[in-house]
Amino acid sequence: MQEILVLHPRDTAYFDEDTLNALSRDLGPSVAENILCRALEDIASRFHRIRDDYSRGNHDALRKSVHALIPIADQIGLPILARVGHDVMNTIDTGDPVALAATLCRLVRCGEMAMSCAEMGLDLSL
Repeated sequence: MQEILVLHPRDTAYFDEDTLNALSRDLGPSVAENILCRALEDIASRFHRIRDDYSRGNHDALRKSVHALIPIADQIGLPILARVGHDVMNTIDTGDPVALAATLCRLVRCGEMAMSCAEMGLDLSL
C-alpha cells in the first residue's frame, strides 16, 4: 500500500517594489496606478479564460492564455506569477496531466493572492 501525502501549499505572491516604483517614477503615480488596475483586470479576465480552457481540455488554447498572462505579470511586478506561468507551459508541453493540474492550481492561487492584495488596498509601493 502506498502512503498518501497531503500537501499544505504556502505560496506567497508579492509585487516587486522596484518594478512598481519604476512604473511610478517613469510614468507618474496616476498613470502607473491606472496601468496597474487595468493589468489586474486583464489578469482576472485571463484567469476566467484559463479555467475555461482547462475545463474543456483545450491545451493549445490554455497554453496561449497562460503565455499571454506572463508579460502582464512581469510588467506590473509579479515575478512569481510569471515564473509559475512558465511552469504551467512546461507541464502542458510535457503532457503530464497531474503536473499540469498542480501547477495550474498554483498559478491560480498566486494570481488570486495578488488580486486580493490589490483589492484590499494594501500599499503596493506606488
